[in-house]
Amino acid sequence: MKFAILGHWLDKTYYKFFPPKDDGLGLEKSENLNGNGQISDFRGMSDDDFLAAAKPDLALLEKVRQAKYRVYQFRKKLAIPVCAVLLPITGYIDYLLLWLQRGNDDGAAGLTMLVAGGIYWWVTQPKREYNRAYKEKILPKLAKTFGEFIYDMSGRISMDTLKPSKIVPSHDSYRSEDYFKGTYKGVGLEFSEIHLTERRGSGKNRRTVTTFKGLAILLDLQSRKFLGHTILDRDKSKMMEWFKEKSSDMKRARMVDPEFEDIFDAYTTDQVEARYLIDPLMIENLKGLYDEYEGKSMAAAWYDSKMLVMISSKHNHFEPAHIKVPATDPQSILNMRHEIGQILSIIDRLELYDPQEIERQRENEHRQSA
Repeated sequence: MKFAILGHWLDKTYYKFFPPKDDGLGLEKSENLNGNGQISDFRGMSDDDFLAAAKPDLALLEKVRQAKYRVYQFRKKLAIPVCAVLLPITGYIDYLLLWLQRGNDDGAAGLTMLVAGGIYWWVTQPKREYNRAYKEKILPKLAKTFGEFIYDMSGRISMDTLKPSKIVPSHDSYRSEDYFKGTYKGVGLEFSEIHLTERRGSGKNRRTVTTFKGLAILLDLQSRKFLGHTILDRDKSKMMEWFKEKSSDMKRARMVDPEFEDIFDAYTTDQVEARYLIDPLMIENLKGLYDEYEGKSMAAAWYDSKMLVMISSKHNHFEPAHIKVPATDPQSILNMRHEIGQILSIIDRLELYDPQEIERQRENEHRQSA
């Protein structure tokens, strides 16, 4: 965690003073971070056709990859003797600092960690530069395969929009990367990888805890609003279930899929709408999304005119393969394309949402129970 925070800060500081080079990719003449470049429309293309269209860009990226890989290998070899010389010295300095500060509860020494983190950042920098070049060249084009979408490497979904969902974990820091935004079949769509952290404890026990790391997907029906508020969450204990019902106006909703019910609890302010929304087809789409993104856990919410899906996962998505894998290898870009396609499958189901149909179902249930 500390290495990740240090690396993120070093990258941000370094690129502030030394912007990334174009590396001969011609980014200023074509794709860019906000997707406003001259990008061909690849909607409806098969995987083979898309790969053929992307081949020139992948060939350019392969030259970049080879150059960065050589630098990466050189730095790895050089880091071994550098660490062998520096780390024992910094370790001894840290020992002296701790000895001089003995009896002081606030005493600290972290020179070894700082030096080791700096060396690791320097060694792996060519990998990150290749990843950045790949994303800037390929992901805007990939976004366009699904319509009028834009890609922003450091963009984010507004937290003010996410919080009313009631499924966003507590946090005091919000980082985001690989942000996509667009409209598909009249439904607004934003999704990105997000990382939420929170500082907990005090004194020596003060630490940063990850409360969520994974994918956030926000859909907006815009002109149509949900009648109630429905959420799906990981299956909790009976005590947590009781607490959730008592501390909100939501009641537990039963689902028709026993396998899904073993994993998730559903809570809603509108039982009829919940049964309409969480039907077998929507459940299949959510289960497919959960499997596609190798999720550890997942939560979803339907509120106002929006649907939010949060999938916790250790896996980094929308990333190229390891730098030692040729850029022309098709699996990486096709995996990204299929992941986005799985997200759009939810919209295919959600576009059928009809509040009038729910009211008709409510009336039918009322007549049957009368």
